[in-house]
Amino acid sequence: MHIQSTLGANFEKDLTEIREKARDAIARLQKLGQWPVYVDGGMSILGRIPREAGRGEGLDAGLACALDLIPRNKQRLSTILHAAYTMKAVEQVRHEIIDLTSDSETCWWLAMSSLCVEDKLVDENRFVVQLHEAVHLAEHAHARLAAAKRELGIMATAFEEIRGVPFVIRDGGLQGAYIAGGYDWGVQYRSGLFFIGTIRESLGLENFLFSDWEDCMGRPMSGPVHGSQQFVKVSSFDELARATAAVEAHLGKPKK
Repeated sequence: MHIQSTLGANFEKDLTEIREKARDAIARLQKLGQWPVYVDGGMSILGRIPREAGRGEGLDAGLACALDLIPRNKQRLSTILHAAYTMKAVEQVRHEIIDLTSDSETCWWLAMSSLCVEDKLVDENRFVVQLHEAVHLAEHAHARLAAAKRELGIMATAFEEIRGVPFVIRDGGLQGAYIAGGYDWGVQYRSGLFFIGTIRESLGLENFLFSDWEDCMGRPMSGPVHGSQQFVKVSSFDELARATAAVEAHLGKPKK
């Protein structure tokens, strides 16, 4: 099935086909990207596709790989970064942005990432628009390169250094801190919570005493995100101060 054939007016039928294609690709992406065991492939891929009259997280580079909107021989970087930011993957991006070309893995990842809508759910109509946009980027090298450069520019200006630590309040800023800023860890504020992330194997918070606070839906407001040792959330300024001190003791000041 070519993805272009799924972009008709019958959203329910089309999205069912798209969901089946994405589901069939999950095992392949897990192997290609060497996803950590804590990453739920079904949730991280299928959760992006709106179901019936509902909403989903929308298209990103990982789902673009599942739908073969990125060529198979250019998918490895995007599948790795979909699950975790690693030193080797970030080093590849840093190298390829020096002279960015339209057919580099980094360009494909940046271009498809530019279509991602953070912190918002998309409905069927918006998702189909994203698919059209992704097909356009896949078929037109100049548009793909332009989109990638715009996304890189957004990432590069979406963080500020505060007391030696990159601090992010806009989408893409943590990636920008890693890639454009050259940092190996940083802090992000999003949806009322603080997040600490690193491209190293661990933040060193395995024995950290996180708060037991929960939100109104009974979900934890502090602790590893999906079990990750590289990405955690904390729920207060005090907890953030304690956690970043522990990270600094383990990794040192963010390196540039």
